[in-house]
Amino acid sequence: MASFTNLMETLHTQYASVIEQNQGHLPLIQHDVDYPSPCEIGQPDAQGQIQWQAMSRTPTQNLGDLAKALETEFPSALHAFYGAVFGGNIIAQFDGNAVELLQVWNEEDFINLQQNITGHVLMKRRLKQDDTIFIGLTEKEDLLITVKLKTGEVCLEYVGKPPHHVLAASLEEFIENLNF
Repeated sequence: MASFTNLMETLHTQYASVIEQNQGHLPLIQHDVDYPSPCEIGQPDAQGQIQWQAMSRTPTQNLGDLAKALETEFPSALHAFYGAVFGGNIIAQFDGNAVELLQVWNEEDFINLQQNITGHVLMKRRLKQDDTIFIGLTEKEDLLITVKLKTGEVCLEYVGKPPHHVLAASLEEFIENLNF
């Protein structure tokens, strides 16, 4: 998992660098005084936006307790995807399409994420579909980027439907093929 942790840290570093080169500042997010993050930098601007820079979580977190509660196993990379850093979501391109990778903003967000994953998995089971975990969004409101738990493949799936298109054989392959 250490190498995927490094991959996530590198992804965030590259993302911040591209934003800074193109826009003259680090990535921005709407500041919420009641929802602080250790990755916030400086003070909010006149529009209420605050800069952020991903911060490594020490120790890294994982979704092991959640996987155990759901009586399943998660691909090891998925633990680092959500547990390696605190950061804002990453806006990128995959195969020419805009994607938004979900990330964990703070400890409260990590708890909320696990509740949302639980709801997603239970819905999939109610629908008698294979378990998937969401990792991102697309330009279409109801089209998710998910990881199939049985295979580790990264797929597209409409909410409530089985995955219909494989984007990458693994989370590592997916991350390595993102562009900014």
